[in-house]
Amino acid sequence: MIGIISPAMNMRIEERPEISLSEPHMMEKAERIYEELKRLQPWEIQNLMKVNDKIALQAFLDFQDWKKGDGAGAVFAYDGLVFKNIDAGHMTEDQWEYLNRHVRILSGLYGVLKPFDRIRPYRLEMASPLKIDGRNLYRFWGSDLAEEIFKTGEPVINLASEEYAKAIRKYREPADRWIDIEFLTRRNGKLRTITAWAKMARGRMVRFMAERQADDPEELKEFEFQGYEFEEALSTEQKFVFVSR
Repeated sequence: MIGIISPAMNMRIEERPEISLSEPHMMEKAERIYEELKRLQPWEIQNLMKVNDKIALQAFLDFQDWKKGDGAGAVFAYDGLVFKNIDAGHMTEDQWEYLNRHVRILSGLYGVLKPFDRIRPYRLEMASPLKIDGRNLYRFWGSDLAEEIFKTGEPVINLASEEYAKAIRKYREPADRWIDIEFLTRRNGKLRTITAWAKMARGRMVRFMAERQADDPEELKEFEFQGYEFEEALSTEQKFVFVSR
């Protein structure tokens, strides 16, 4: 099976000399996006991305220096809650190998990334209004991301946010098995998603997969974290729901 996750906006470049990095294989299209990004001035970035002056300036500098430096493996470079809970820095070599085979990171700039693909700092959300040849990023990438994700024929475990998942889901064929993972918390008698907790749980599920060397989606039903447990009554073959009480 293949697990898909979203990138994080925060990044840190941490070199891991013990790991052999690969190059992202969608670089031709990434280069085309980069050509548009490097033309932007800080105030244009601020307006485009709706960020403050400091973040816009840093994004501008990162775009100018995008081809410089050695970069880092994607799973180490992204620094959000999902990646903190994957905690790839404290994994065995077998678990690293599992991540690189069974986990893919979706990126507005790079397309589909393996965990050990080399990336450099950037800021770009898939839902950004940036236009490439008159097309937004969803239209620019088209079916390319889905074709890459589904090419092995394995079940796809969706641990990504909807912003990224919808770039894949719309191109799914009837034969493609797609399983949404949903983490819900019961509050005042109602079930709802608490975003920060859900991000943590997504990362922990990726780690669980690597620790178990899981190859069957049914194994995911045994996942438990911070009170989240599989809720069979709310789940289907296409959606696994975990509830924290």
